[in-house]
Amino acid sequence: MFGLISTLAEILSSHWGRLLDGRQISRDAKVARHLVRMVVALQDLCVRGEQLLVLAEKLVDGEGTPETSAEFTGMLGRQAREVADLRSLLDDSKDLMATIDAQLYLDLAPMADQKSGLLTRWGRQVSLSEFSTTTLFFLPVDDLTRLLEAGRASARPDGLGVDRTAYVAAVADSIRHTRAREVRDIRLATQSARDQVRGEIAAARADLARAKDCCSTLREATETAVGPEAMARLRRTLLP
Repeated sequence: MFGLISTLAEILSSHWGRLLDGRQISRDAKVARHLVRMVVALQDLCVRGEQLLVLAEKLVDGEGTPETSAEFTGMLGRQAREVADLRSLLDDSKDLMATIDAQLYLDLAPMADQKSGLLTRWGRQVSLSEFSTTTLFFLPVDDLTRLLEAGRASARPDGLGVDRTAYVAAVADSIRHTRAREVRDIRLATQSARDQVRGEIAAARADLARAKDCCSTLREATETAVGPEAMARLRRTLLP
């Protein structure tokens, strides 16, 4: 999950300058609102991701209680819902963004496609097992990079094309390899498995750090473009 968040933030960051330069963004409230909503959604995922890692450490170290397990599953479920909402936001924004940068949704399609996208696949994994390392960490960043490249070969402006066989097969193969070495329940991990999970937690924190850096850059660039007063108004309308 953490690699997904980081990779998505990096994809958006690579296009953000063109989104801001392609229009008079300060005069286009609709574009600005979409951009800020994306940043806010990503930041929220990062914050909740950090909380999940703290709970995961307690469960792995044997310090978890039934209440800790319940809090973990509740937070994971909320994270899954928020990931689905972000995927929908990206999908709803594709026509608007295509008028500024046609390549953006081609790059995002393997991530955001409703049927076969990686965000959707992670959501399905949550429903299979809440405490497995495959659910918590999903796929390594190297695998995600390879799958994005495979998916872009069949990407279209409206999502993945009908002929997505090679991409779907590559996703299934990557998940199968990940499951072969997963810890099925981090609460019951052996000592050697605990060391493995701690290593994955450290990698996840590095992924979150990259995502947070991207979010900061995106937020600052957007505020520079729209101005601090407009940014403040947008925050008030978007944040609870």
